[in-house]
Amino acid sequence: MAITQTRKVAIALTIAALALTGCSKGSTNGNAAPDQSSSLTETKAPSATIDFGGDQTLKTGVVITVTDPVSFTPGQFASNYVKTQVANKFDVTINNGGTTDVDMTTVTILSKSGSNNCVDVLDGDSGIIGAPTDPLAAGATATFSYGIACDAKVGDPLNISISVGADVINVDGKLN
Repeated sequence: MAITQTRKVAIALTIAALALTGCSKGSTNGNAAPDQSSSLTETKAPSATIDFGGDQTLKTGVVITVTDPVSFTPGQFASNYVKTQVANKFDVTINNGGTTDVDMTTVTILSKSGSNNCVDVLDGDSGIIGAPTDPLAAGATATFSYGIACDAKVGDPLNISISVGADVINVDGKLN
């Protein structure tokens, strides 16, 4: 029985995929274990806790403002969204009132509802494309929409943790 060239390629790709899958099971090589993926920002004591709709000025002069979350329906091409989840979006404004650039690649946002972690949703059709990554110059302002989806119900607690450099701001409210 002869094996066709197409079949040989398919078998080789299957073996390669299985080998690569097995590679990730051993060591974390210094990366956080899956159950510790958010420990870098959650274990640090917050610099401040604010409500949605409020703002916080950091010691560096940077001002963080977070609008009230609003319900939205992610489009068909949205990432990470499952139809049984509650989706909310809010705007984050970072005003750099400091004297040095803010490295926007260090800005992280984690969200949860009660004991359930929420997932980030990217949805270009709804204008949710993630945080900017270019440095934010002193005196400049950046505003971006941020989307999340939670395994929760409307009215359940919503807690956001925003890390900007060494500062962590907690934002508390409810899912809409």
